[in-house]
Amino acid sequence: MTIVTSDGTRAVPNRQLIPWILDTIPCADDQVTVLLGTGTHRPNTPEEIEAMFGPDVVRRVRIVNHTAYDQETNILVGTSACGTPVYLDRDYVEADKRIVVGFIEPHFFAGFSGGPKGVAPGVAGIDTIHRLHRAEIIGHPSSTWGVLDGNLLHEEVCEAVAVCPPDFMVNVTLNGQKEITGFYVGHHLKAHREGCDSVKASSMAPVDEAFPLVITS
Repeated sequence: MTIVTSDGTRAVPNRQLIPWILDTIPCADDQVTVLLGTGTHRPNTPEEIEAMFGPDVVRRVRIVNHTAYDQETNILVGTSACGTPVYLDRDYVEADKRIVVGFIEPHFFAGFSGGPKGVAPGVAGIDTIHRLHRAEIIGHPSSTWGVLDGNLLHEEVCEAVAVCPPDFMVNVTLNGQKEITGFYVGHHLKAHREGCDSVKASSMAPVDEAFPLVITS
């Protein structure tokens, strides 16, 4: 089994979530890999990993960094409906069961974080990541805060992940103190959508006009 979760650049409460999952799943610790969805980020150091998960989890299970640039560890599993070649981490692809973990907040071009983004770009190869972040979809007006329907980037991410989807998702919402305020578990699209609707209702509000942007040198 592989559990995918975010790297140290994201506020996922891994110290709480990963032990809960390990204690719940009917799987021996030595059969579990925790895969850090680094995307294009640098690997997390051993010290950072222990801070993220705690020493007990570090001793219990194998924890590895995804490396988007390593052609040996990323497998071409197919091509999405929109023509994206889907390269994903071997530890994710070859697992008999796959769980993706994350948290949901508004995202400036994907609409919201979490959900399928934990897989792509989280544990995708660099060619897939570049394709999903090409200028014409990031720059499209629909690729913006709080929008999923019609969001070209979100739609392409969903199509890419559909080639090799997770079996289960655990996403949470957080407050300003990074405390868990809600759990959204189950299908990586359906449960994610429920979480996004909750976040949009609780933390976003329409405005009559854009706030002025001041750029200083």
